[in-house]
Amino acid sequence: MRKSYYGRIAMNYEVIDFKTVSVNYKLDTGIGSELGLRAESRVSVKTPDEWCGYVYLYLNTKIHDENDTYFVFDITTETVIKIPDEISEMSEELMQELIPLAQQRSYAAIRDMSLAMGINELDLSK
Repeated sequence: MRKSYYGRIAMNYEVIDFKTVSVNYKLDTGIGSELGLRAESRVSVKTPDEWCGYVYLYLNTKIHDENDTYFVFDITTETVIKIPDEISEMSEELMQELIPLAQQRSYAAIRDMSLAMGINELDLSK
């Protein structure tokens, strides 16, 4: 649970579920030098047709070399967050409040997957 401030009211948001929706990667271990990598992220949000206090945040993160030649790690995660009853609709301000929750979980998943792959740790939380 995370306490945040939506407007001027303290709110508690609870992560209900987290999962990896898709992951694609390309890893050429034959390269004999260090690669310069960059990370790009996009976020989208989905709410049920009838507001029920749950928000689904989809975070797509792509880590890759300049031309996607030797290294590409592209992951999309879904974070389900319970919103306090005081909030009755989704807004841009609320989405901005929730993004760090999705990032925290996604970045931990990326770090764990990179370690499991036997490559250098990809830690985006720094």
